[in-house]
Formats: sequence, structure tokens, C-alpha cells
Amino acid sequence: MAKPSSPPRQQAVEDFNACTSTSNVSRRAPKKRETTFREWAVNNQIGVSLTILLTLFAAHNLYPTVRSFTTPFFQLSYYQPETGLYSTGWDDAYYVFSTILALTAIRAMFIDWIFRPLARKAGLKKKASIRFAEQAWLFVYDLSVWSFGMYLWKNSNYWGDFKAIWYDWPKRELGMAKKWYILTQLSFWFQQIFVINIEAPRKDHYQMLTHHLITSTLVASAYIYRFYNVSNVVLCLMDVVDFLLPTAKIFKYFGYENLCNAAFVVFLITWLVARQILFPMLCWSIYKNVPDVMAYGCYSGTTAEMLTTNGYPDRFAHLFAPYFNIDGPICMNRTVKWIFLSFLLSLLVLNLLWFVMIVKIAIGFIRSGSTEDSRSDGEDEEDEESETEGPLRSKESSPVVSADGTGSDHAAPRISPTSSVRSRRGVLGDQADRKALLGRIGCEKPTNQ
Repeated sequence: MAKPSSPPRQQAVEDFNACTSTSNVSRRAPKKRETTFREWAVNNQIGVSLTILLTLFAAHNLYPTVRSFTTPFFQLSYYQPETGLYSTGWDDAYYVFSTILALTAIRAMFIDWIFRPLARKAGLKKKASIRFAEQAWLFVYDLSVWSFGMYLWKNSNYWGDFKAIWYDWPKRELGMAKKWYILTQLSFWFQQIFVINIEAPRKDHYQMLTHHLITSTLVASAYIYRFYNVSNVVLCLMDVVDFLLPTAKIFKYFGYENLCNAAFVVFLITWLVARQILFPMLCWSIYKNVPDVMAYGCYSGTTAEMLTTNGYPDRFAHLFAPYFNIDGPICMNRTVKWIFLSFLLSLLVLNLLWFVMIVKIAIGFIRSGSTEDSRSDGEDEEDEESETEGPLRSKESSPVVSADGTGSDHAAPRISPTSSVRSRRGVLGDQADRKALLGRIGCEKPTNQ
């Protein structure tokens, strides 16, 4: 006997359940991706930085018993009332820490609250607005610190006389303005190490990380060894080009090709004068004037008086003694001189190589009317081409190249599809080789921002 079929109503319910079950599976919402620590840090730079600073500030004002601990976070330490100058010591590290937090918050606020809204209002889309904001921040910071550094240099006894740089060594005390300047610059470079590690890595991440570590080490070591004056001069010579390239890129983003090209020419000339003429003169001064001005020997860490003409009290320990005992003896000898000079000469060689690349790019632009977008950020060029619209879209390429060797924010100038194709067989070989090489032209402060 045949099995009775299901009642019509039951069959309808079964069919409905089957349909809805299949539909639910096919339309199931994708699992939400978890936020990584890197993304969390980027999104909370302002909040975290200000929370730490405000907590320290609240403790400083509400609990007088902890002020001996919190004061170094908010003001320069080791003030000497009898001279009106400042000495140096390990409490300076607290000030550097708080300045790193302040720079992190200020940078994020400028980018997120001022420059990106300005760029979006002008017509730039998301990625292009971020890059414009990074360049605008670089311009603001670099122009500010370079101007202040030049003020210190211009009003010093070593303006126009590199030999006079060494007259005060190893004097431990320095003015408030110069101490603030050097510690702020040191904080900036430490902050750049933080930035490139929390934001999306680019192809030159490890090169930039290495550069920032070396630069931070040099500035910190110069501070500990009391090379305050030479630090001022070196930073001014390096910083002067660091706001000129972002200036050209800003013009590029807004489509002002003639101004962009003019800014690049100024950048090229300034690089030549500052890094290829004045900087070698400074290196020669170190070679020539030490020990003529800075006599070899060991000096008191507190009074700066010479203790002995023997600059080698031991084999190696004296080289690191100032790092561990700021009040102890500090020695100058051929080894110290050549270690310091070797680092500067290495920087000089890199600057020369980068300058040759820049000149080749400029020549290539004059010959072909095109140049290469050199930022090795790993982002698709076609994707970048779709980022601009309206008056901000570039009509032609300009001789502006990204350059990273002194800093960390990455932002590539717009390049039209036609010029990008024309430049693939340009001055420095194929596109991959150029991206690897030109990313090292040391102008712009890299930050993956």
C-alpha cells in the first residue's frame, strides 16, 4: 500500500523552512575583522597621549608630595640660579618622554582636525587627503624648528665661524632655548620611530627604521658628549631642505605646476648649498680644529677643567663613561674625534649620492618632461590615480620626487597616467629599481603617516 503523502500545510511549512534556511546561510553577514594593535594605536594617538599627559598633570597639581617626580615631565631640569643656565642629567629623559607624547597628539590633531578636512573640502579623496595632511604637518614642524634653530645659530658666537663651535667644549651648561631645541629635536626623532611602527608599513620600512635609530643615537650621543653647538649647526643644515620638498608637494596636490617646479628648483639649490658645501666645511672644521681648539685630554664632568692631557685613561671604558656617569670625567682623543667624524662623513656620502639622483631626475625631467613617483609605499599607482578629483587633479608631472633620509612622512606627488608610462624607462632604469633607489633621497621625514 502506498505511503500517504504529507498534508499540504505540512509540506508548505517544510518547503518554507528549507528556503529560509538556505537563504540565511547564503546571506549570513561576514565575520567582523578584529582591530589590530597597530590600528588601535593609530586611531587612539590623541586620546592615549593626552590621557597620560593629563594624568601626570593632575597628579602634579593635586598631590604636592609627588611633584619632585612629576616636575621633570613639564619643565626643563637642572636650572643653575647662579649662572641662569641649565645643566644636563638623566631627568632630561622625562622631558623627552612627555614631549614625544605631546608631538604625537599635536601631529594627529593637525592631520585629523585641520589638514585632512581642508584637503577633503578642496576635493581630495581619502588617501590623497591623508598624504596632503602629512606633507602639511611636515611643513609646519620643519619650518618651525628650522627657524628657531637658525635664530639660535644666528645669535651665537659661532655664526660664520665653524672654529668657534668648539670654544666652549666640554662646558656642561647651556641656555634654556638651546636645551629646549635639542631635546625637542631628539623627541621628534624618537617619535618618528614610534610612528613608522604603528602605521601601515611601506616597502622602505626597515631602511627608515634604521635611519631613525641612527639619527636618534647621534643626537642623543652629541647631547651627552656636550656637542651642543655642532648639533645646532648640523640640524639646521639638514632641516632647511626638509620643509622645501613638502612645499613643492603641497603645490603639486593643488595643481599649481609652476609653483611646484619653482619650489623644486629652490629645494635643489638649497640642498647644494647646505648639504654639499656648508656641511663638508663643517666636517673639515672637525678634522682641522680638533685638537687645535678642543685639546686632547680628560676633563672634569662638572667644572670642564682639564684633569690630564692623557686622553686614553683606559682602553674602552672612557668612551662610554659619560653615558653612565654624567658628573664623571669626559675625554677627547683621536678615537672620539674619528667616531664622531665618521658618522658625519657617512651622512655626507649619502647626501652626495642622493643629490646625484636628484640631479639625474631633474635632467630627466628637462629632457622628457616626466619624472617618477618615488615613494615605495606599496600602494597601487592606479588606485592612487583615482584619489584626486576636481581642481586638485594634476594635469602633468613635475620634477618633484619623494625623499627620505632625514625624516618619516611619506606622500607622493600626483603623476598623470601618461607621464607615468613614459617614465618607466627613465633615468635610473626600470620602475622597480627607481622606486628602491629614489626612496632614499633624503629630504622628506618619513613616517608612513
